[in-house]
Amino acid sequence: MLLPSTLTAWLCSSQLYAPAQLQLGSLCASTNPAPHSFASSPVADSYGTASSFTPLLPPAIPLAVKSPYVNAWLPAGGEHGSGGYLVGSWTKHWPISYPPTDKQYELGWAGLIRIDDETFEFLGDPLRDDIGTKLIANQTGFGYTATQSIFSFEARGVAFKVIFLSPVTPHDYVRASLPLSFLSVEVDPKVLKKHRISVYSDINGGWATGDANADLTWDYTVHAGAGIHEISRAKELRFAEVDQQAEWGRAVYATKIAHGVVAGSGKASTLRSHFVKKGHLDGSQDVKYRSTKDREPVFAYSVQLSENSPSAVFTIGHMRFPYVNYVTPDGQVDRNGYWTTRFHGPHDAISFWVGDYDHAIKDAVAFDKKLRKDAIAVSGENYAAIVELSTRQAFATFEITVGEKKDDVMAFLKEISSNGDMGTVDVIFPLYPILQYTNPHLIKLLLEPIMTYTASGLYPNRWTVHDLGTYPNATGYNEGNDEPMPVEEAGNMLWMILAYWQMSKDTAWVEKYYDILTQWTTYLIEDGLIPAEQLSTDDFAGTLSNQTNLAVKAIVGIGAMGQLAKATGRWTQYIHYEGTAKAYVQEWYQLALTAHDYKHPHAKLAYQDEGSSGLLYNLFGDRILNLELFDRQLYEWQSAWYHTRKEEYGIPLDTRHKWTKSDWEVFTAASATDVKTRDLFIDLLVKYLKAGKVDAGFPDLYETNNAKFPGRDGQDWNIEFISRPVVGGHFALLALDVANKANGVRRDPFKEGGRGKDLAGGDPRERLGFVDQSGGGSSGVSWGREY
Repeated sequence: MLLPSTLTAWLCSSQLYAPAQLQLGSLCASTNPAPHSFASSPVADSYGTASSFTPLLPPAIPLAVKSPYVNAWLPAGGEHGSGGYLVGSWTKHWPISYPPTDKQYELGWAGLIRIDDETFEFLGDPLRDDIGTKLIANQTGFGYTATQSIFSFEARGVAFKVIFLSPVTPHDYVRASLPLSFLSVEVDPKVLKKHRISVYSDINGGWATGDANADLTWDYTVHAGAGIHEISRAKELRFAEVDQQAEWGRAVYATKIAHGVVAGSGKASTLRSHFVKKGHLDGSQDVKYRSTKDREPVFAYSVQLSENSPSAVFTIGHMRFPYVNYVTPDGQVDRNGYWTTRFHGPHDAISFWVGDYDHAIKDAVAFDKKLRKDAIAVSGENYAAIVELSTRQAFATFEITVGEKKDDVMAFLKEISSNGDMGTVDVIFPLYPILQYTNPHLIKLLLEPIMTYTASGLYPNRWTVHDLGTYPNATGYNEGNDEPMPVEEAGNMLWMILAYWQMSKDTAWVEKYYDILTQWTTYLIEDGLIPAEQLSTDDFAGTLSNQTNLAVKAIVGIGAMGQLAKATGRWTQYIHYEGTAKAYVQEWYQLALTAHDYKHPHAKLAYQDEGSSGLLYNLFGDRILNLELFDRQLYEWQSAWYHTRKEEYGIPLDTRHKWTKSDWEVFTAASATDVKTRDLFIDLLVKYLKAGKVDAGFPDLYETNNAKFPGRDGQDWNIEFISRPVVGGHFALLALDVANKANGVRRDPFKEGGRGKDLAGGDPRERLGFVDQSGGGSSGVSWGREY
């Protein structure tokens, strides 16, 4: 196996055991060992050498990121982040606040490892009260893949790994709908011949409620070979949130029952102190129910490792009944997670998940490898680093549900951080490229609630509804009083429905809602070319009339409807819509292109503003849908223009501000005509991530001149768009690749091949010396592909 020099150096310098397939002996002898990149923190400076971070150190590291309510991150960047070190700070639920408070959004999640007679911290800050002797395992490396965050540690000469796995299973709706994630602590079995090693981990009530003063109740159960801690509010608040966390349902911490596994609950300091002294729990269960703030109760396991069992694997999550409620002509109806179609109750589902780890890691390895290979093929390692970091975040923002009938399947999205809107059309829209790449049928599942609600007749406006309510309550807008984005949402729906049809050829679904699509298209024909003053999806920038980019969306929507008419055999309508779209393009040229800059021709931000410009990201619709409405010359002009607008960390969204949106940057990159322009966007986006100025899940809105959150005019607080679904838009280049194949497009969208030097590193699973344990069979269950 031929290795890049930086990868070889890291493996040779690592204290971890390397995969058997990597023969490093003579290779390492001639290599000067140096990690790919370094960072410093008080932990690193005090307790050992600095950790490496591959392919880069993200603003925040995804730990358990599986649903809107199982969304745990390690803040890494900014003034208050951990620097990427797992020890010394607590996990956070996805929101952040400025100025930060000590406890807000904190999730208690602790990890200790005892090696012979010494105990070391590896997760959280569990020994902050100096219980026993406070020792910290030395973090030597970190890397992430699409589904995993992998930390390497060393303590007392023993190397071990801590792996956070949130499976991504686009074709398996049962597993995808289970809001559960894995934590695994792994040691080389050979080490256990010489050392006695045990692992301790606990969680607190922060996983069950956002209110630390709320009274809790809890239970411990053994079911089908799994030990299960369950924690909930004593008085559940159905369909309610506190600090963005669900106030109904149960937090779950579980593991496989085996020799050497002991469960316990009680005061945090008591359980942790007992493990420090004894190396195991005593099995006692605290039944004095109370709040998290009252003698902090925690729910723990100790696991004795052995040569035959060299890892401790924990399941963490939050189970709710029901998931959401949804508006119908007969009133609100409850909808449950899709997993209820396979399991009788939560204990069955949890015990299945606990026993499914081998299957999960095998699937994860396959998914990770394919995504990385595909991403590098279309745009290099920098692009791979972006989409890998985006994957778990995107898939954790929506949930697959089922109604009373098993074939009544819908997915519901939570907007997250920008607000709590549910099923927001202009947020599903930037999410959709990741779905087009992984499983286009998920696009249909997310659009179905919008289509069904519209078909019910409850929504009175002739354009598309903006969203369905506030998560988890899809109450609709029967008065028509939703946030008005009429051109935006109508164009988005027609664009996405054609994208879905091109991948699936699901003509029956298009026929079912054809009249509604016609209604939206008629609206775009009447009001789309010259949009009145209104909001676009970039509503944080305010209203604007005659938006050039919004008119492109309307034209793309009309053109998409032409293709849908053709797909359903309506040739007269196809000719009408196709002709209208092409005629509008010619008018758009006259209105939209700057008249005074002959050296750098480009589109204006608004028809009336001659000195303006912006990212013309909706041009991507013409390309990915293969509509061929706009001339190539426009694409080339825009590609050249963006180089003149470059700031330190990106291309501004438009001339009104320095801020930009990462999803629209990649949409624009996918609309470029040359590799140089495509890579300009990708490389600047990686540079923004590497700057380390923010401390939350992949923020999609940032200042291009300083890589920080945007400020608000006249306000002392920022706009924090974090952990949002829109990072699915980073998959635009991959979506374009699969769309071109589906549509029979053989030409290369970029005039040049190859790319320059990457800022991001190679495969972190190789860099961290990961031992692939997926090859030894599977205890999992496969239901086949849902679609």
